Amino acid sequence: MESNFIRGQENNVLFDRSLVIPSAEKPEFSAIKSIGFSFFNNMISTFFKLIITTNLILLGHTLYEEKVHYQLFMTFQIGVFILEFFGKYFIMGLLKYIFFNGKQMKTLYNLYIKMKTALIFVIPIIIIPVSICSYYLIELLFKYSFEIDDLSIIKEVYKKFLLFTPIIYFFEILLFLNLKFLNELNGIAEVAMYIISYLVCHIVLSWILLFIFNFGLLGLTISYCLNSFLFFSFTNIKIYNIVLGDADDFFYIIPNKKNFDFSILSNFRKISYYSLINLGDVFPIQFLFIVSLFIGKNPLIVNIIYLNFYEVVAEIDRGFYYTIKNEIFNKFQDTIERQNYVLFFSVYYSIITLTIFLCLLIFKNMLLNIYLIDGGEPILKEIASSLIILYPLCILFMSVKIILNGIIRGMDIPVSNKRRLVYMTICIVFCYIFCFLYGFGIIGIWISMLILEFLHAGENSAKTIKHFPLGHTERYIP
Repeated sequence: MESNFIRGQENNVLFDRSLVIPSAEKPEFSAIKSIGFSFFNNMISTFFKLIITTNLILLGHTLYEEKVHYQLFMTFQIGVFILEFFGKYFIMGLLKYIFFNGKQMKTLYNLYIKMKTALIFVIPIIIIPVSICSYYLIELLFKYSFEIDDLSIIKEVYKKFLLFTPIIYFFEILLFLNLKFLNELNGIAEVAMYIISYLVCHIVLSWILLFIFNFGLLGLTISYCLNSFLFFSFTNIKIYNIVLGDADDFFYIIPNKKNFDFSILSNFRKISYYSLINLGDVFPIQFLFIVSLFIGKNPLIVNIIYLNFYEVVAEIDRGFYYTIKNEIFNKFQDTIERQNYVLFFSVYYSIITLTIFLCLLIFKNMLLNIYLIDGGEPILKEIASSLIILYPLCILFMSVKIILNGIIRGMDIPVSNKRRLVYMTICIVFCYIFCFLYGFGIIGIWISMLILEFLHAGENSAKTIKHFPLGHTERYIP
């Protein structure tokens, strides 16, 4: 099957061939088309962040004895963090690069079957132990960090959510694999339909179970589990119909004898490097969450909301990063055209970024109002008010860093992992100084994040200014 899409060099993002075929189209029009496409360019990863966001918002509007159950909200997210940090991010890192070398239908299908077979075994092996350990890790935090002796909420979250996460993540990760395969073959339209349908079904069913039938957290878990299974099944059927000629190799959940080969698991050793890269990409956010576990319950609740929104914006921004990187690398060989394209793309992107920046500045409790009923308690609003300028600046510099990184990667300029490690070390040192030595708490967390983003943005700016006027790239042939 000939695909209408090509693959970029990094993270396997797909691009319409029409975007990279040389044309006489003016750079300003090409840039605005690219902006529109960018919203879909990282939509699968963004989708899974939106699921977490949806769950938090639903729990933030769940009442217990006519009050928001902040402890439930907090415990749920701690559990999710433990499962993601110690298991899910490693597995998802493998999936980000699975189709990197695949060019033809048969090759892609073979890669898909091999990875699916391996995941059937790997997901339970990793997620089940982490799910069990999560109870004891949360218990330690409650006793020694939050000084809470009432462990009933931990048991509630564990019995009604964490206990079922191996099932949820099993189907969710396999759904991620299916969506990547479909995106590879059929493009963004069909995958976007599945994503939108999943979110709508999850929101509607969760709302019914939580707020009409009063199932509480169990209602959210039922919806999460059911929708993951159903949409995994729907995409499985779709893939089966596409690969009808190889249907004897295809399996839904239980691998066929032909696929049952433990040597497949050895492939994980070869590509586990990509999982480490993925963990490195998300580590700054995860580190800041770990720090927020030791600054108090109320700052933690605020930080859960702010970090979650930060991650969603970052995933959307990565779609713009992939677009400009591949546009520069593939389409524009002429220096003047490339400069004009980057200029117009950056202007359009800046308008979007500045809109988010101004909204966060003007509507200072906007995120609390979205995530929590009535915007939460006054103490939470007071904590959030201390970040009224600092947090939007972090969003702004993060966006600048990402787009500049796309420009330098489009010119095939390498990014130093050693320097990234140095910047992260600087961030950790400043975080410790501001949070604990000077007692700034949550303000110290976001000051250290601003420093990190500023360092990356500064380096990317210097490289762009130095190399862009003379930059030259060879054409990439898929």
